[in-house]
Amino acid sequence: MKARDDTGSPVDATHPSQRDAIVGLLCAYVAETLRFTEAWASAHDMNHTDVRAMAQLDAAHRVGVRLTAGQLGEALGLSSPATSALIARLERAGHVTRTRDPEDRRRVLLNVSSSAQLGAVDYFQPMGDAVTAALSDCDAVETRAVIDFLDRLVSRMRSARVT
Repeated sequence: MKARDDTGSPVDATHPSQRDAIVGLLCAYVAETLRFTEAWASAHDMNHTDVRAMAQLDAAHRVGVRLTAGQLGEALGLSSPATSALIARLERAGHVTRTRDPEDRRRVLLNVSSSAQLGAVDYFQPMGDAVTAALSDCDAVETRAVIDFLDRLVSRMRSARVT
């Protein structure tokens, strides 16, 4: 679907001014997200790697997957000793628990604790409320376009090489 302006005319989103506006708004969104994330991290005495780990674990939890230590370490680009230290730190803080995989008792799965989940809701609920309020102005077609755009963007960014 092609974007349209207020008159119904097609908009060329690849035009530099349109692209720059989108990038600028995405950067502003990231800055606001960081503001919430930094407040949450500070309140829970967490460093950047701790926050990245919790984000990975939460993302997995949202799709019904529980990660192993090895999977978490790989996702974060950490060595085994660094991953072990990270998990121990998060476990001591009450953010993560470990359980045996019921299908393979040799495997240990990581879980975000319910207290960490509830604590995150307190900090991040205003972000969810802001998304809900912004989407309330959109019809179903516009909402689908936003979802499709963000899905394509995230997919391409995940496969982009960082230099």
